[in-house]
Amino acid sequence: MDPRDEDQLDDAIERFGRLMDAIESRQSRLESRLGSAQQLVFVAFLIVVASLSFMAILLSQQVPGMTAAITEMNGRFGDIADDMVHMERAVRMMGDDMNSLPVMVGHVDNIHGGVAFMSNDVADMSGHMAQIDDGVGAMEQSMLDMRQSFEIMEQNVARMGNDVNHMSQPMRMFNWMNPLR
Repeated sequence: MDPRDEDQLDDAIERFGRLMDAIESRQSRLESRLGSAQQLVFVAFLIVVASLSFMAILLSQQVPGMTAAITEMNGRFGDIADDMVHMERAVRMMGDDMNSLPVMVGHVDNIHGGVAFMSNDVADMSGHMAQIDDGVGAMEQSMLDMRQSFEIMEQNVARMGNDVNHMSQPMRMFNWMNPLR
């Protein structure tokens, strides 16, 4: 073998060594990244599992309340359905009653004709009622005057009571000294 070939072989082996070192360092970095990615995926998986567990716990605590609310809502819908049946029956009865309305209108027309004759008598009665109202108004004024007189009299009696109480004070002192008491 020629020394030149040996040098080339040495160079080729050295380049091959550097290439292997580069491949090895790249593979180390790749393994390191892959390990970091695996750790990140594991942490993310733990977070997802914890979140799902927490949501399952929350859901299990909320389900009884939701079930009770749905049960109550169903009960209310049942009440509304019953009310709707009653309302439908009431509307049907109102419709039946409305069918008799033309007959009633005829009776009201007959009554109106009879009332027209009575309107003069009612007008006379209205005049008499106005006179009675005037008399009641005068009586009311008299009662108001009497009430005011009684209020004044009540104040005077209260003053007299105070005066008698004041004047009897010395005699009450004798009652206090009474040995037979």
